[in-house]
Amino acid sequence: MNKLSPKPIINGQTIATNEERFRALVTATADIVYSMSADWRVMRQLDGRGFLLDTHEPIANWITKYVHPDDYEKVKTTIREAIEAKKIFELEHRVLRADGTPGWTLSRAVPILDSNGKIVEWFGAASDITQRKSAEEALREAKEQSEQQKRLYETITSSTPDLIYVFDQDYRFTYANGALLSMWGKSWDDAIGKGLLDNGYEPWHAEMHHREIDQVKTTKQPIRGEVSFPHATLGRRIYDYIFTPVINEYGEVEAVAGTTRDITDIRNAEIAISESEARFRTMADSTDVMISVGNESGSIIYFNEAWARVTGRTTTQLLKDGWFDLIHAEDKEAVIKNFSTSLLEKKPWQWEFRIPDSQNKYRWLLSRGAPRFRSDGSFAGYISSTVDITEIKENEQRKNAFISMVSHELKTPLTSAISYIQVSQKKALTYDDTLTSGMLERAAKQLGKMTSMINGFLNLSRLESGKIYIDRQRFDISLLMREAEEESLASISSHHLVFEPATVSWVNADREKISQVINNLISNAVKYSPAGSTIRLSCTTANDMMQVSVADDGMGISQEDLPRLFERYYRAKGNATRHIAGFGIGLYLCCEIIKGHGGEIWAESEPGKGSKFSFTIPIVR
Repeated sequence: MNKLSPKPIINGQTIATNEERFRALVTATADIVYSMSADWRVMRQLDGRGFLLDTHEPIANWITKYVHPDDYEKVKTTIREAIEAKKIFELEHRVLRADGTPGWTLSRAVPILDSNGKIVEWFGAASDITQRKSAEEALREAKEQSEQQKRLYETITSSTPDLIYVFDQDYRFTYANGALLSMWGKSWDDAIGKGLLDNGYEPWHAEMHHREIDQVKTTKQPIRGEVSFPHATLGRRIYDYIFTPVINEYGEVEAVAGTTRDITDIRNAEIAISESEARFRTMADSTDVMISVGNESGSIIYFNEAWARVTGRTTTQLLKDGWFDLIHAEDKEAVIKNFSTSLLEKKPWQWEFRIPDSQNKYRWLLSRGAPRFRSDGSFAGYISSTVDITEIKENEQRKNAFISMVSHELKTPLTSAISYIQVSQKKALTYDDTLTSGMLERAAKQLGKMTSMINGFLNLSRLESGKIYIDRQRFDISLLMREAEEESLASISSHHLVFEPATVSWVNADREKISQVINNLISNAVKYSPAGSTIRLSCTTANDMMQVSVADDGMGISQEDLPRLFERYYRAKGNATRHIAGFGIGLYLCCEIIKGHGGEIWAESEPGKGSKFSFTIPIVR
């Protein structure tokens, strides 16, 4: 562009001379040239050079004709400042080109002064800078986009603990996120543009990464590795890293990007788990308890050596063939059913079953399983412990046989004794011997209790030997409740018994055994509640089931004892129950009788608030 003198030109020549000078200027330059009146109101001449429309006569609307509307005020302000200071007008602004499209120009005009220093005219030249401005705008947009991308990447990479970085072709870092700079203990300016050695990598480490970068550049394939590196504050850590090629539009590798993750805690946890597992295996294999571990699907993934010693099969064989097939045919269905239910509900299980030992003789085992849960609460499977209870079972069988034999032997003299007492009672009444009659009556009650106890032991031995028999018949349970009411009111004077009205409900059950259950629940309520308190009995039907409930206002049962009340020989612990006689078989027998009828039995209680025992059996139409 033809540059004009920055100093005002003082010239007293005539307008004609100025016009000659203007034409000379037009001839001498390729720029757009123009002249303006002293106050810029009139454009006297303009040679647009094809960029702007030429003027053929002075015009006053030159701003609206040539200047883009968005730049009106900017042009006017610059003109005003130039006139006031009598300085050169210089401004880049948008214009309306000869074809009507917007363009850019750099316009400079100098004032022509008379001998008194008054502006008489302005001569100006303007250059077409549209391409430059377009390039600048494109560059600005690209820079903004680049900055935006950088901010985006910085935001993404700053929110991850992973180390993210980029190598150039010469193994220098061209990018490193905040996590990596923190690990190095360096600033961006100290680290970027530097190589591996400069950033604290040991020579062997740097050489290894150089080879890997070369391999990525050659193969254009990612590479993965694991290495230790000293953290600036945490000390030496273990890292897992991946180098990935950055491919340009020509298919060439222009850089290598890397991502590194600190896996020290993971590796330490793996070591701890491995050591813990080794300790577990050592302890498990050194015990006689048979230990196994199952996964979430129920499959066994570990057997200890005790299983091998008992079964005569190796742990590998047990894992391959399973252990369900070893279970005695009579026990298998119940075990599988119970296990399936427990697995579905993810609850603990316990059962007894038989398997053949190394001599192919069946052994009785007691197995307990506890569910395992991961740290996130998800189910991981079961760990079970199994012990050999063959000797216990044999002792129980001998004990049951002994109890059965003794009970049978005792029943004969006991029956005779009851008969003798009954005869003696009649004679005492004949002779009006009330003292003897009363004593014989109390003796009869004690013998009755003994008879009930012996019958309980007989039923227990029959139950455990599988010989208990349920004699089903169709009868109305309401009549049985009425009989129980009459018997209870006649024999129990220490408590107030309230029988709620029972509706007619037909059941197909063993009348004598259901009566035994009801009487046992009433007897327990009397034993465990204070004299003079109320015992309430009800019989209702719902959902094709008949429910009998016996509620008392007694001492109640602790939450610890409640789940075990129906276990064989179990009695609630506590000073309050020590003086109460019993062997802990009554509720167990009741439970087995109700289960044998396809019903349920349960207890509800809180210490100090009494208890409620209920059972259900199906009704028939």
